[in-house]
Amino acid sequence: MTAQVLLQKSIRYDRGGKPLEVVIPYEEFLDFIEICGLDLTDDEKDSIREAKADREAGRSGNFIALEDLEKELGI
Repeated sequence: MTAQVLLQKSIRYDRGGKPLEVVIPYEEFLDFIEICGLDLTDDEKDSIREAKADREAGRSGNFIALEDLEKELGI
């Protein structure tokens, strides 16, 4: 069964046939919130914007190399 078919079965309609809501499992809702960044604080969003601006401006010194991060995390 495809995601589209599953989603179609989860839509609730009013008496006129207009879609009202979609019911999804709670875990999928939490995943959606995280993927869309809806759980981020304003400070976290600001940090992401600053990092994006640094990257676009070529300020690579403001970042940690992947190899260094892996060493720091022990992975």
